[in-house]
Parts: sequence; structure tokens; C-alpha cells
Amino acid sequence: MRDPIKLRSVVIFLMLVFSLAILGAGQTRVDNPSRALAKNAGRVVKLEEVLRIRDDGATAIFRSPRELALGPDDSLFFIDYDEGPRLYRYSPEGKLISKLLKKGQGPGEAQNPSGFLVMEDRIRVLSWIPPKIMDFSLDGRYLRESRVTEDTHGLWFLAAAEGRIYGIRDEVFSSTAFQSSGVFSIPNSVYEISADFRTWKKLYEFPVRMVVKKYNAFRLDPIDAVIHGSTLYILHTAEYRVVAFDLRAGQVKHVITRAYDRVRAKAEKPADPDPETRGIDLPDDPYVWDIDRIHATAGKLWVFTSTIRGGGDDQQVDVFDEAGRFIDNIILRFPAAVRNHRARWTVLTDDGFFIIPEQEQDGLISIGKYRIVDADLFPPASAPGDIRAAHRGQ
Repeated sequence: MRDPIKLRSVVIFLMLVFSLAILGAGQTRVDNPSRALAKNAGRVVKLEEVLRIRDDGATAIFRSPRELALGPDDSLFFIDYDEGPRLYRYSPEGKLISKLLKKGQGPGEAQNPSGFLVMEDRIRVLSWIPPKIMDFSLDGRYLRESRVTEDTHGLWFLAAAEGRIYGIRDEVFSSTAFQSSGVFSIPNSVYEISADFRTWKKLYEFPVRMVVKKYNAFRLDPIDAVIHGSTLYILHTAEYRVVAFDLRAGQVKHVITRAYDRVRAKAEKPADPDPETRGIDLPDDPYVWDIDRIHATAGKLWVFTSTIRGGGDDQQVDVFDEAGRFIDNIILRFPAAVRNHRARWTVLTDDGFFIIPEQEQDGLISIGKYRIVDADLFPPASAPGDIRAAHRGQ
């Protein structure tokens, strides 16, 4: 007869290491412990700067580079609004190749772009004012455009995967809550979009907490999303939780969580609050958002957490496999150069390069490209080669 005490101990241990809780039909919650499986988890991994892109104050001026993505030839694309909407393209060597879009409503112009896609043969820019989809050649020539009837206001994610187009839209602008005041749970919808952008098929819906006042809305939860293969990873809560959605099956595969020591928010309020939030009663929350942003590359989910030390130069990054298991954990260390690294829009490539907009000490914005030096995460044979990104498309 088996020893019941020993058997109970084994069961408890296995539950702590890797717990699967049934959420619903075809869904599981992957509850991970606080410790990663890797024996050297928690190690410091240094970032080595290999390239820096700076504006020239004339042909290129950066204020807030966003929606970073790499093209087929490893060119870097991003949107910046300093001179109105501009879509920049830089070569892998950091040289300005083209600058698309102008503020307006004519051919090749947009007042408010909703996102863009870098395809194998063209660049597609979606606009919500005016509502249209524009096509440009990879060398920057305007090709054509057509009207889009679906409202793309609130579309915060646009990506192509396995020959299909997907988008995520914040539905606050079409909700009755937008005409009210208070804290609301606002639906965000995942859509599969036809190539001509005329058909939008809703695949999934998830809530995001927002505070609304006088047609102004502010998120109380973070949002981020990334596609890897047929899996769409979604971040939409302030606590440590990532949804893995199967785009082929049209359902949630699992929800990834782990035991995490929440980071307390600073008690003091800024002397000069954000003018957009002045007069709005934001709910008190003693903690900051658990997750800063997510990436999916090299067959893994990378979770950039709110644990930041070393004056802002050290950030804890958790790594999960495709089954949602907490396999590794590192402290990503930036070179000490008095830069702010808290940009949301970043790129992480399959061979270990990390691209991020940063604020310099003088307040100017530059874009740094770093190499992650760690043989366990990126084998040396693949680290210094061609830069290939898992498409981020945010």
C-alpha cells in the first residue's frame, strides 16, 4: 500500500510546478509558480547596442515613434506624428529610405491612420479619417486606395498572419458608455478582416476597464497583442494574465498566469498632472500594471514585467513556451546611458535583437537597436545573422 502522506506531497509539488485549471470547453488556465523551470533563471542578461537611429531635425523629426515593424528586407517601419502622420522607413544600416503619408484627405494622405501592414510586395496603410485603405510600393510609390466602410476608430492592433489579416478594435467610441461618466468594462473585439477590408468577422471579445467622462476615455488596464503562427496573445488586465487565442480554431487555448509579487505604485502625485486627465477622478490602485508589454518570437512568449530596477536600466522579463509553462526568467540590462526605456512600441526578433525608442537625457528621442547576448535564449549560431522579426503589427 502506498504511503498517503508521500503521495499527497508529490501531488502538491506537481500542482505548484505546473497547474492546469479548466476554464471552459477547450480552455485551460496555466497557473505557473513564481520560479521558472530554468536552473539559471533570474540571471542578468546584458543588451549590447549595435545601432542608433536619430532624427536630423529637418527631414525626420521624432516625437513618439510607434507601431514598429520590420519589412522583408529587415527595414524598420514606424509611424510618428511630430509633423502630422508620417510613416518612416529606415534601412538595416539606419539610413532614412522613405517617408510616406501627408496630413490631408487626398490620394496618399490621411488625417488619422489606424495602422499599417508591411507585406512581401507592398505597404498597406489603413486610415479612419478619411476611411480608406492605401497601397504603396515597397520603394514608397503611391499605388491605389479604396474606401473602407467599417469604422476603424479605436483599432489599436493590425497584423497579417498565415495569409490573413487580423485587427483588434476598442469599441468604446460606439458604446453608450462613451456618452456617460464613470468606470466601465468596455469590450474590445478581435476581427478577421478580408483583403479589401470590406468584411469584418468577429472572432473574440474581451473586456478592458476604462474611466469615461464627457466623451473622454482613459484605460485602467494595459492592452497589448502579438501573433506567433496561429496564436494571438492578448494582454488586457492590470494583473499578470495573458490570453492565448487560437486563430484557426476561433477559441481561447489557454490563459497564462504566474505567481508574481505586484509592484506598488508611488504614493506621491505629480506636481503637474496630465492636462488630459485633470478633473477626472481616477480610481485608487496601490499597484502598477503587472505586465509592461509582450512579444512572441523564437517560439516563445516574452513578458516584459513591471519589475524595474537599477534606475530604470534593469527590467525583469519572463519567458513561456507554447504550452504556457514558465520556462525562464532574466533581468534584461540596458547599457547605463541615462536613457528612458519605457516605450510601449518595440520589436524583438527571432535571432535576439531588440529595437526600442528611447528618450535621451536632453529630451530628444532616438531608436536603439540592441543584441541580447544569452546562449540559452538565442544560440550563438543564429544571434548575429539576418534580423527577422515575428511580425508585431500593433
